[in-house]
Amino acid sequence: MNGENMRGGRAFGPTAQAFTRPTLEPIMSNPDNLKEANNGTLLYSKPSAGLVMLREQILGPERFDYAFKTYIERWAYKHPSPDDFFRTMEAASGESLQWFWRGWFVNNWQLDVGVRAVSYVDGDAAKGSIITIDNLEKMAMPVTLEIKTVSGKTDRVNYTAEIWERNVSWSFIYPSTEAIESVTYDPDHKLPDANRANDVWTAKK
Repeated sequence: MNGENMRGGRAFGPTAQAFTRPTLEPIMSNPDNLKEANNGTLLYSKPSAGLVMLREQILGPERFDYAFKTYIERWAYKHPSPDDFFRTMEAASGESLQWFWRGWFVNNWQLDVGVRAVSYVDGDAAKGSIITIDNLEKMAMPVTLEIKTVSGKTDRVNYTAEIWERNVSWSFIYPSTEAIESVTYDPDHKLPDANRANDVWTAKK
């Protein structure tokens, strides 16, 4: 399947809502404009969480570590700006990350991906399943879905954040040979999804 293995790393708990709550200013705001109560989150916790996601869910440890070391080597004892960090990480990792900087650092966008529907090719589960997910907010992130069939088999499919580049909904064919019991988005809670209520689709009994 598309995308990288995203099973490693730490899980997001209630801090997902804390990092993207509407009353929080963007990380890149002028410090003079930050509410004092938000300083710890915006200056330390949220940037740190962003780098963890970048390493563990987006680039992977190998590419992240190489890019981060490159940044340190290029900018040691100098005065880099955030844009210098962003550009170096992109150049050294070989991947455009504008969508990530824009959502997590420049803006205070939320992530809310929901599993909308499951149907079957020609109405026959043995011919494959059509799974549809929706991106209900502005933030884009990679997608991990855990699919469980009626016999109890589980599988995972991964897609990179590029699926959201021109879409707010994404449908794909999963090669099932039996009916689907459930589909779960971000099953390990590795991403800061703000609404867990729509993360799971379950077949009607």
